[in-house]
Amino acid sequence: MLTVRALGASLEGAGALAVTVEASFVARDDPPSTEVILTGLPDPVLRESRGRLLQALAATRARLGPGRLYLNLVPAARKKSGEALDLALVLASAVAAGHLAPSCLAGTMFLGEVGIDGRLHAVPGGLAAAIEARRLGVARVVAPMETAAEAACLVGVAAHGARDLAEVFGFLTGVDGAAPRLAPPSDEALPSLDAARLDEVRGQAVGKLALEVAAAGGHGLLFVGPPGAGKSMLARRLVDLLPAPTLDERIEITQVLSAVGRWPQGLARRRPFRAPHHTTSFAGLVGGGAPLAPGELTLAHQGVLFLDELPEFSREALEALRQPLEEGFVHLARAAHHATLPARVQLVAAMNPCPCGHLGDPRVACTCPPFAVRRYRARISGPMLDRIDLRVALEAAPPTDLVEAPPPPLERAGTTVAARVADARRRQRERGQRATNAILGGDELDRLAPLAKGARRLLEAAVERQALSSRALQSLRRIARTVADLAELDEVDERHISQALGLRAAL
Repeated sequence: MLTVRALGASLEGAGALAVTVEASFVARDDPPSTEVILTGLPDPVLRESRGRLLQALAATRARLGPGRLYLNLVPAARKKSGEALDLALVLASAVAAGHLAPSCLAGTMFLGEVGIDGRLHAVPGGLAAAIEARRLGVARVVAPMETAAEAACLVGVAAHGARDLAEVFGFLTGVDGAAPRLAPPSDEALPSLDAARLDEVRGQAVGKLALEVAAAGGHGLLFVGPPGAGKSMLARRLVDLLPAPTLDERIEITQVLSAVGRWPQGLARRRPFRAPHHTTSFAGLVGGGAPLAPGELTLAHQGVLFLDELPEFSREALEALRQPLEEGFVHLARAAHHATLPARVQLVAAMNPCPCGHLGDPRVACTCPPFAVRRYRARISGPMLDRIDLRVALEAAPPTDLVEAPPPPLERAGTTVAARVADARRRQRERGQRATNAILGGDELDRLAPLAKGARRLLEAAVERQALSSRALQSLRRIARTVADLAELDEVDERHISQALGLRAAL
């Protein structure tokens, strides 16, 4: 009894789990038909694939005779989900029945759904599977055309696309032209960022400064102000000021999109911007469900997550953001399954100062009693608030700012801001930083953000006067480092600490 093995992949969150399909066929007259036994924790979709498998083989003239076909999915203790394993199951069965040589399956990962007529259907996760194949040293991936095109985005893995099972058989037996290797998709230059959109927001000089500092240092940002102050308009401009993603970041962004079936027909060219509604569930925001799936937090990986009306989000969901905002990933654990999803995001949020929205507004009187204001703000815990570096209060723009003519294209301030942000990021790279200022630790701050004497005295006085936590102290130092970068200075002085205190004053 010959046991053969074919390599496939099953999606797990935003990544892929390599799965080895073991197959063994025992021909006998009892039972008079082909019985398929599938083990290894398959989900209902995989269990139903047994009928598709037999019909697809018959359609390709590789019918199995009477007997028992044993299929096992390794590792046996991990749940396997989805239809992506169909192709590996079919090919392992064909080899076990003697229709193909066992050597045909070596060094290849197979991915794709197989119809009862033998046609191949695309499945999500082609790039994630290619990344797993490269990690294992597997040289090539064979998949349906669209899925193979995703895999072709990754250097180091040969991606071959096929339209049906007959083409895959031809490729494995050496037929010329069968399942051709796909070239990487054309990768034109990244489109220029529309940084001039910042000029659409009239006035709000403090808000624009906060955006510039946030973009330059990767800091989290919270706008607090009355309705109509421009909080959401400003927040939505942050992604326009961020530098274009690097090649590695583009692969990470595309891997997430691929895993949820939103492949952008090539490598992603822009950073994601996600703005979930405050009624989004915990699983929708953080991730979860059955099977575990990425949430908005992971869909915003390497981009911006915008939470408008921040206190209206559930307390449970907001508290779950604390660890991912610091570590760059979210670990989801359930009784029978767990997954680690990427979540390196830049958070920007907006909220009113009170339930009616007019606390401190000179134009409209606030109608909220003090206890209502305290209860409203208490929806955001202190530890969560501490993790947002920049907290800026906005006032409604005066009428003169709203009616003034926009600047001509050659004088647009947004483009200048984007250039200053790019220069600040370049200074951070030249210092040898592993990431942006927003995630510098204490030792790194001592080395990369030395304080002048006056800056140290001002910082110590602020800590004592405001009873700042150690996390708030480090946050101020990180902001001051970014302000100094924008000023093209190596040392952090009292001006930078003073500006950092002003940018962290709201709430």
